[in-house]
Amino acid sequence: MVIKNIAGDMTPYSNRKIENQRTAEQQRRGQESARTSGEPADKVVLSSEARLRGAALQAANDAPDVRRRKIDDLKQQIKDGTYKPDLKRAAANLIRDDLDLLSTQSE
Repeated sequence: MVIKNIAGDMTPYSNRKIENQRTAEQQRRGQESARTSGEPADKVVLSSEARLRGAALQAANDAPDVRRRKIDDLKQQIKDGTYKPDLKRAAANLIRDDLDLLSTQSE
């Protein structure tokens, strides 16, 4: 004789699965009611740091594109073979940057 589970699968896993489905359905209904009530369902609040970063990004985007022209000029000089970098100045700048880095790490 074969006995089948008439009430369905009653394992803890299947019970949790049913509860998750009910919770998801309730959340969906809550979102729908928030939409229909005219109130926003979600709200975004930015920190002061995020607002500051946004303002800095906007200021950088609004700044004149002087740097872009300089880069384009240098690219053209390299392409033409007329670019002659000042190697001593470049080396001095690298050393200065390294010394600045070392001094900030020791503080």
